[in-house]
Amino acid sequence: MTTEWAVVAAAEQFTLDARNSGELTFTVSNPGEAPDTVVFDVAPGEGTQRGWFTVAEPQRAVPGQGSVSFLVRLTVPTGTPPRRYDMTGFAYSANTAPEESSRSSGRVTYDVKAAVPPKRSPWPWIAAAAVLVLVVAGVVVFLVTRGGDPPPAPPQARVVTLEAESLVPGAAVQSTGPVPAGVLEQKNCCLVTWSGDAQLFFLGRSVGDRVTVTVDLPADGTWRFATVRTTSFDYANTIFLIDGRQVGDTFFGFTPTVVKTDWIDVGTVTLSRGAHQVTLVAVSKTQGTDRYFAGVDQLRFTQVLTP
Repeated sequence: MTTEWAVVAAAEQFTLDARNSGELTFTVSNPGEAPDTVVFDVAPGEGTQRGWFTVAEPQRAVPGQGSVSFLVRLTVPTGTPPRRYDMTGFAYSANTAPEESSRSSGRVTYDVKAAVPPKRSPWPWIAAAAVLVLVVAGVVVFLVTRGGDPPPAPPQARVVTLEAESLVPGAAVQSTGPVPAGVLEQKNCCLVTWSGDAQLFFLGRSVGDRVTVTVDLPADGTWRFATVRTTSFDYANTIFLIDGRQVGDTFFGFTPTVVKTDWIDVGTVTLSRGAHQVTLVAVSKTQGTDRYFAGVDQLRFTQVLTP
């Protein structure tokens, strides 16, 4: 009997860095009762090549009604014309021909940026900069030794810390399976004390179930995103999206008992001032349960200041 694989991308677009590299998680689910071994691969779009993509552990065993996640790394070679490209992920049973059991994800895009032109020789500028440093140093010594007002204090990075349970009233839940997902504020339990004595408790039921909350940031800039999470015996593997784009890697939610983590750095993103959508997505699980639960105690955005 052929396995009817389901393939879901964590986001509709790769987020590429300045070197035109990025990562994205794909989840493959086995809806049947029988276990099977899946092979995951990438179908590059027009103008691209398979060699741009790397799949970590492309062949995996999947239990009945279970799922696994595949991390796809994309590295666009230098000289590639800047424009939008696309790809799809697909999966098939290892013991059958790909055309017999292959199933594909939706189309995933990525925007290649123009290459930065090579820099000119820095030596003339280094010499000029050395002279400027001597002049500035002389001015600083003069200002310090003559007295007067002290120099202004360096700017302080802004920090936005939120109790995740405070965001539950405005949260939006999206379900992908027949059993609806949910979200609620959960008070201290199971020998765990959360900050504020509660956590955001996401009751996912299928791969792809997600909950979205809104976070306001006070300024444009680069922000480091971190969280305090909870793990348990029926908690799923999850990822975060910010404004629809994946940030960081997969968080593995399983532990035999309920555990609260320390602060975990998720990733660094460039965001504008104002409201942003932070989405938690259930992408897989590592235990035999029909639950895709998750817990978030706190969220923190720390501004990254440039010298």
